[in-house]
Amino acid sequence: MMTDEVEKVTDDDESQQRPASRRKDPEPRQRSGGGWRFVLLGVALLVAASGSFAWWQTSGDEDRKTAETRDAVLLQARQDIATMNTLDYRKVDAGVKAWGAVTTGTLRDQLTQVSKEDRQLLAEQKKISTGRVVDASVVDLDASSATVIAAVEVTVQDAAKPDSEPTVKRNRFSADIVKVGGRWRIETLQQVAVSLS
Repeated sequence: MMTDEVEKVTDDDESQQRPASRRKDPEPRQRSGGGWRFVLLGVALLVAASGSFAWWQTSGDEDRKTAETRDAVLLQARQDIATMNTLDYRKVDAGVKAWGAVTTGTLRDQLTQVSKEDRQLLAEQKKISTGRVVDASVVDLDASSATVIAAVEVTVQDAAKPDSEPTVKRNRFSADIVKVGGRWRIETLQQVAVSLS
């Protein structure tokens, strides 16, 4: 009987002497992710703040606004200068109307007052002219006016001679463009001499 008691005591002693690392906790500890959440939230806020600051800084950038205006002027001028060099003898009235739509001021007044006789003469010449701006550049610009230099290729087909090859004329123009009612229009259009030197 004594042996049994000794063995029991020994078993109890061993369980009490077991190292703490080997003991099983009744509930395992859960790691807290709160620290990482705060770090990620902070990074996200910094990225959002820097993006907002960059957008705010560039939205007021005068250089960007000037570049946008220059692009708008150049695009409109290319289209309008091509229109001013285009006319189909079969649609003279429509061509003159198109000229009036892209111009302003004295130039527009002159174009819309083309007489019936002059329109008849244009129709009788039986020419189809198609203008194409090959190159253009804005040389002067402010908020409401600009000057554009354009190299234009005009292809002329003589309908009276259907077998003839079309002729191609190359000209340079200087156009003063002004903003009227939110749209850029040609105020003056002059041919520029090409120097051969």
